[in-house]
Amino acid sequence: MGTVTSCSIMLRRALICRFRSDNESRVEKHLLKAVLPAWRLSVAARPLITFFNRLLLILTMKAWFRGTLVVSTTLYLFLMYSPILLDIKPKAYSLPFRNFSGSLAENHKLDQTEHLFEGILEGPESIVFHEDFLYTGLADGRIVRIEDGKIITVARTGEPCDMPHEERKCGRPLGLRIGKDGLLYICDAFYGIFTMNFTTGVLKCILPSSSLVAGHKLNFPDDLDIDDEGNIYFTDASTKWDLSTIYYLMYEYEAGGRVIRYNMHSGETEVLLSNLNFPNGVQLSRDGNSLLVCEIMNRRILRLHIKGKQKGKVEVFADALPAEPDNIRPSSQGGYWVGFTSARNGTNPLLSDIVAEYTTLKRLYGRFHFLIGSLLVKISEFVGNSAFKAFAYKFNRGDFLLALLRRHGIIMELDENGEILRSFHSPGGSTSALSEVREHKGYLYLGSFVNSYLGRLKL
Repeated sequence: MGTVTSCSIMLRRALICRFRSDNESRVEKHLLKAVLPAWRLSVAARPLITFFNRLLLILTMKAWFRGTLVVSTTLYLFLMYSPILLDIKPKAYSLPFRNFSGSLAENHKLDQTEHLFEGILEGPESIVFHEDFLYTGLADGRIVRIEDGKIITVARTGEPCDMPHEERKCGRPLGLRIGKDGLLYICDAFYGIFTMNFTTGVLKCILPSSSLVAGHKLNFPDDLDIDDEGNIYFTDASTKWDLSTIYYLMYEYEAGGRVIRYNMHSGETEVLLSNLNFPNGVQLSRDGNSLLVCEIMNRRILRLHIKGKQKGKVEVFADALPAEPDNIRPSSQGGYWVGFTSARNGTNPLLSDIVAEYTTLKRLYGRFHFLIGSLLVKISEFVGNSAFKAFAYKFNRGDFLLALLRRHGIIMELDENGEILRSFHSPGGSTSALSEVREHKGYLYLGSFVNSYLGRLKL
């Protein structure tokens, strides 16, 4: 009985296992029938899916590219043609260089320059000596005298102000000369031409910048010289740009500069030369028959005949100079000293030389720079912080572009025919960006539009 029961149980289990096995096989068959076509479909569809994925990626990239193209084109058209931005139209130019050889051979003589009153005298552009005292004009509008190692304020061409963002209010004395009448004559970039009494310090504006000369006001009076007949010869650096936009003047290569003669007795003015590229320093020849004119952006010095048979004739006095000539003053050897910005030759041009012919690029950057600068100025006016105002103004004016340029200091002495007699260098730029060289008692006194010191070099 027990045996039968056991056999019965075992048979039942076997039948159940068989039933389960049959059922599982049927389920697997049904699953295979259902899944296999879908799997086969997915395999067949893979190329199609890959195609659509790639198409979607391409369309996405095209949309991004299209958006980028639209934005870039809009920005380009805005920067190039928007009437609300700076009106700057750079012109292409290319100028030759001289090699640093012969009288231009590189040396380190300028590195021996003493820096007097460093950090105190800001921008002593031009220098004169009266009764053995040195006088110079500063960036804040003051005319100062150096006496017994002290800086004494004698006069102001403008009003007390915060620098640099109020420089128009301050005034900016540039070229200085002593007249035959014993007065100091001052070219102020914003206010015009002044005289100053050395004893009293009293200033008198004899030709305001609002004066119209040949239909244009004096936009940028720069340097001057005076003859024995009461004629003042001076440069008006540009009819478009003024001192606050000086870097745009250089950047654009604008030929709106003039040389003007003003007769103090009759009050008459006359344009002697026009269409110059940033005329700056002027110097009457020793015989008084011609006027030497430094043309910064063409890196040359012109000779204008103002008397004699050649009156009115213009010729090149010195050309292909290795830097931009600023002021020109007499030397004790019968020639002329010239101050320069930063020297270079054909093997080491500045960035400004490299991009000189790329007018579209320069226009784009110039207008973009002005846009950002103008926004910074507006923000600074809203914020009201003096330090931020100064930063914004300097950025907008282009000061920080100058800091990017390589500094190679140089001054030169030219003879009466424009040949270079000698040159003093500072290859590392310890003394550079020099606007004027004034020789006095065995020393050269070196002025600068931007340096915060007065240079002195023993000859």
